[in-house]
Amino acid sequence: MNTKKVIIGTSLYLILSVSCGGEDRRKEYAEFTEIPHWIESVMRENYYWYENIPTKGLNFFAEPDVFFNSLLSNEDGKRRNGKQYYYSTLKDLSKTANTRSLQQTEHSYGFDFVLYKLENTGSTTAIYAALILYVVPNSPAERAGLKRGIWILDINDKTITEANYNMLSGGEAAELSIGIWLENGISRLGVCSIEAACEIEDNPVYYYNIYEAPDNGKRIGYLVYNHFTAGKTENDKAYNGDLLEVSNIFKSEEINECILDLRYNNGGLLTSAQLLCAILAPQSALGKSAGYLEFNDKYNPQIEEITLNPNNLQGGTNLNLTTLYVITGEATASASEMLINTLSPYMKVILIGMQTEGKNVGSITFKDDRYTWELQPIVCKIYNSENKSDYASGFEPNYTIEENKGTNLDRFFELGNPNELLLNAALNIINETYQENEQKAVSRLSPWEMTPIHCSLARRATNGVIVR
Repeated sequence: MNTKKVIIGTSLYLILSVSCGGEDRRKEYAEFTEIPHWIESVMRENYYWYENIPTKGLNFFAEPDVFFNSLLSNEDGKRRNGKQYYYSTLKDLSKTANTRSLQQTEHSYGFDFVLYKLENTGSTTAIYAALILYVVPNSPAERAGLKRGIWILDINDKTITEANYNMLSGGEAAELSIGIWLENGISRLGVCSIEAACEIEDNPVYYYNIYEAPDNGKRIGYLVYNHFTAGKTENDKAYNGDLLEVSNIFKSEEINECILDLRYNNGGLLTSAQLLCAILAPQSALGKSAGYLEFNDKYNPQIEEITLNPNNLQGGTNLNLTTLYVITGEATASASEMLINTLSPYMKVILIGMQTEGKNVGSITFKDDRYTWELQPIVCKIYNSENKSDYASGFEPNYTIEENKGTNLDRFFELGNPNELLLNAALNIINETYQENEQKAVSRLSPWEMTPIHCSLARRATNGVIVR
């Protein structure tokens, strides 16, 4: 009985493998399916949840991205609005520039934004508008005079909608209808002209300054750090060098408190996170454990230790802080959260803003010179020195403040302005003059219902801390 089954199966295989003219087509089929086979082999060896990959029913004739998604676990990523958003990714490098740095924006106007649907309680009509979060220096947006807090309502006389907001990410020279937020909503300012999108350099060390608390004389360093990127290209370390330079400036200015603004930082490289941790940590923590990476049980070793390495500080200095104030937002994720988790055992970390994303995992990039595809699966879970990795739901802030809610928008000033909502709150907390109850009362007064539709920061979100 078993022999008969084998004969039938072999006969069918031979029939399917030979064309009507007797030509053997198995080699052609192998060439057509080799990319899915490569993807599967990498995933079965390296994927953190490899045990959840189906063992049957895989379609190796599917397009690579479709095949890749069929391998992914529901433990990978987050479920939002009934849809699973995976952290593991597959990219076709033939459609993207693979020579640019991790976060450098290609052919952009040079600003990040959130698209909102705005509904007034006294009206049945909704409008869509894009709020500028920040503008990249030396970009078309900066040259056009655009600033943080400006609203964009139209582009080339076309009202911004859910269907066309991607025009704001880059394109030809354009005319933008802009406005500002007043108490009763958006007031139109007029039209500004913006140059065609171009390749820009988005340095993560966006802004830094030093403030003095009036009541206690504390000197406070403030750093806006927008992504964990070492340099302009894969082997460049210029941005890490800028971090080290800031550490030297803060040290020479004798700061004794520090505010780290990560509200728009959705992750990046493990090595850059280790560097910033070494700068900010108490001196007594240097050389000690920063935690470890836990890979799947096929890895050898399965556990990879990471340290607060003082050797990373060559060209810079440790600030020997005992408390760190971190401004967070809903985009704060990945390496930003790793920094919070890593430093918490060694110092007091106070979070100001909104709950973070909750990416406690890391990824590795896999390439094969034969293919144009880049595979970046989640390969590990990240723990601190106290074996804690319990932030998959995000870190809750000690002080919850939503910068773009209601009448808080009248304090949506430039980053670094001491009256800007979140920086001002942090300064007042350090100065011991912050009144939380007043802040909550103000936040409830707005007649506007604001629903976020899209945030441009998502384009550069990393799928977990990039281990290597």
